[in-house]
Amino acid sequence: MKYLVTSMKGGVGKSSISVNLSAHTGSQYITNDITPPAIEDFIQIPLNKKKIPADLAQLENAVFDLGALSTLLDTKIAHAARFCDVIIIPTRTDSRSIAATLKTYELLQDAGKPIVIIINHFRDQKKHEAARDQLLSAVGRTPIYSIRETTLFDRISRDGIAWLLNIQNTKGLYMLQKTVQKHNAVYDRITAIGERGK
Repeated sequence: MKYLVTSMKGGVGKSSISVNLSAHTGSQYITNDITPPAIEDFIQIPLNKKKIPADLAQLENAVFDLGALSTLLDTKIAHAARFCDVIIIPTRTDSRSIAATLKTYELLQDAGKPIVIIINHFRDQKKHEAARDQLLSAVGRTPIYSIRETTLFDRISRDGIAWLLNIQNTKGLYMLQKTVQKHNAVYDRITAIGERGK
């Protein structure tokens, strides 16, 4: 399964979701970010490349964490959208993030691939519901999932993927274990959508 995680706005949690998703699915993490997350195993695509290199596009299991420019899609994103099985657009609840999400959705809709939106790292339930309502009115039946604010992403940055994969064996981290289970449930639903779209 190949996943594309992208947004036209920075700071919405693309890399955090991509790293978690790649760990959960056992996929290769690939990014075009000039400052990739502090994880052990990743592939960085140089910014000067116009397309995803053929060897990476042909990987069986990969998560592409590709940032966009603020006004147009990076050509690598348009290329990845053609061969990835599902497109994931993370967003926050603020109006700028929602606007960027809708613009990203509009630009990627023509790829003909399933698109999923994740309202990410939210704390305020009322703001979450307002953002969800706004998105639903604009994108109709597109699946929208939610991931609450958590320290999980910070811990992964600090302690790495090996820590995440072993969290179920770690005493004293009950709440983070529950968080991982909730995240994994979202990633499993996204994977199922991608499988159906094949």
